Amino acid sequence: MKKKTASSSKRRPIQKSSFLKKFLRTVCVFFIWIGIAVGLGVIWFSQGLPDLNNFNAHIRNPSITIQTQNGEIIATYGDYFDGIVYVKDLPNYVPQAIMAVEDRRFYSHFGLDVIGLIRAAYHNYKAKRVVQGGSTITQQLAKNFLISQGIISVHDRSYKRKIQELLLALWLEWHFKKDDIFTLYLNRVYLGAGTYGIEAASQKYFNKSARYLTVFEAAVIAGLLKAPSKYSPSAHPKEAKNRAKVALELMEDAGFLKDSKKYLNEGICQFETYEKNYDRYAGARFFCDWIVEDIPNYVHIDQDLVVVVTLDPFMQKCAEEACEQGLKEFSQRLKVEEMAFVAMTHDGAVKAMVGGRNYKKSQYNRATQAKRQPGSAFKIFVYAAAMDCGMDLQDMVDSSPFHKGNWHPSNYKWKETGSVTIETAFLKSINSVSIRLTEALSPRRVISMAKKMGITQRLDEHISIALGSIEVTLLDLVSSMATFINKGYAVWNYGILEIRNKKGKILYNHKSPSITRVIGDDGLQKMRQLLRSCVERGSGRAANISSDVAGKTGSNGDKDIWFVGYQDSPYDTSLAIGVWAGNDHNQKLSKIATGGRGAAPVAGYFLNYLQQRKKDTRLQKSHENAVSIDDVLTDFD
Repeated sequence: MKKKTASSSKRRPIQKSSFLKKFLRTVCVFFIWIGIAVGLGVIWFSQGLPDLNNFNAHIRNPSITIQTQNGEIIATYGDYFDGIVYVKDLPNYVPQAIMAVEDRRFYSHFGLDVIGLIRAAYHNYKAKRVVQGGSTITQQLAKNFLISQGIISVHDRSYKRKIQELLLALWLEWHFKKDDIFTLYLNRVYLGAGTYGIEAASQKYFNKSARYLTVFEAAVIAGLLKAPSKYSPSAHPKEAKNRAKVALELMEDAGFLKDSKKYLNEGICQFETYEKNYDRYAGARFFCDWIVEDIPNYVHIDQDLVVVVTLDPFMQKCAEEACEQGLKEFSQRLKVEEMAFVAMTHDGAVKAMVGGRNYKKSQYNRATQAKRQPGSAFKIFVYAAAMDCGMDLQDMVDSSPFHKGNWHPSNYKWKETGSVTIETAFLKSINSVSIRLTEALSPRRVISMAKKMGITQRLDEHISIALGSIEVTLLDLVSSMATFINKGYAVWNYGILEIRNKKGKILYNHKSPSITRVIGDDGLQKMRQLLRSCVERGSGRAANISSDVAGKTGSNGDKDIWFVGYQDSPYDTSLAIGVWAGNDHNQKLSKIATGGRGAAPVAGYFLNYLQQRKKDTRLQKSHENAVSIDDVLTDFD
């Protein structure tokens, strides 16, 4: 028995050891297979990931910066990027604002914030919808890179995308320091209005480097991360201000600030100035869009460009105020909803352009894109052709109603009095005289004059052209009118003075094209007399602010009203100007709507505003240059 007991006692440890070995072997095999599975999963999910050696490269569309001759930036297009800024170069509260909004434990996690994920899951479960996200700054940087490389789409919500994003985030945490990751994020993130990176956003919204942002400004930029378009201070200042308030409160909650209300109150005062600056060039976007469409005619857009333009902010403001005043006065009475305006110099440099009532609501440019019937405004070409052929202002023409087949055009408020002088016919805008002149000259000759003077649209050879039955743009009409202040030479409008790259290399310089004389001296002087009489004694009287203003009104039944004219001042810049008013989709205007009632007054407002602003500017400069009696006495001493 003792022998048996001894042998059995020796076997039990062996059995126990064997069980432990089997267990350990099973666990090892399990983890090996798990490792293999994870490895295979990593390999599979890594398929399609981009070359990470190019992670630092910025892939974006070229930017276009539109600026005036004195260097004022009025618009930017494309993916605007204004250089790299490092986290260490920013005030502490700038990265803190980003962290408070996006990832307050950025410096303590390994690329995946487990605490943040649990918190987000809890709040989302409680709200029964997604109200919080758990992505870290590193994950957002990884997602940004994957989207920029075309690996995933913005709307991709698949598990594969999440895993690829996590793998790339872990790779970033392994290969880069935290400050380097933050720097990459700050210089890649989209912040609205075509800006990529905090430096571009700071320059765009606050006209300063990110190195000099205030606490409130940093909160505004941090607030953009949730929805760049919705909280853009340039497009939605009120929403941006409210979102900045939330960002400041989050900064205080995270311990980055002590008194968020103090910085909010300071910021609200600043924001009033920002709002004014944002609205400053809002109306000029019609002009800028026209410019951007024209750039490919001169250079390839394959690099960042700076485009110097002809726009004059001083005149642009006067034009916007004139149109605003006109719509305020005539919108209800004449049933006018839209208005367009163009002003250019004698050589075609566009100085002001209004393409519609509100750019934010409609980007359709009614000055350059809308083709409408000019009505009697087209008569300038009929009479210019007649004067250039040697006709005289006192030549007599039959003013009786004109009949040809089934066509019986009427004379607006004109009662038949037999023959009248050409001057009277133009002054009264008698339709039958314009038709008879066109018939005598031939529609082809009238069309030839219109083409030479700047009309670029197709014109059909029909006698009805005498009444403006074709379609033209306001821009072309104003270019044609500039002929009369350019000594009878053709004028081709332009808005670009210079195009250069960011390094300063000139890629294009405007050069005046070779121009031809389209109307001789004698015909030119006669036309100037006719145009002046229309403003002095005719339907354009509302624009008669001085003796150097001339022009012609027009209307297309009850759909379009016009005024095109010029101010040819020997002491100041001569300008050709044009106003169109009407409705989109050809909705009818009031029956009393005419160019004399709704367009000529706007031209008068513009010229008056321009004159008054110049006086105010000169007065201000005289005050600035004035010296005190003490200064004078000192000089004499």
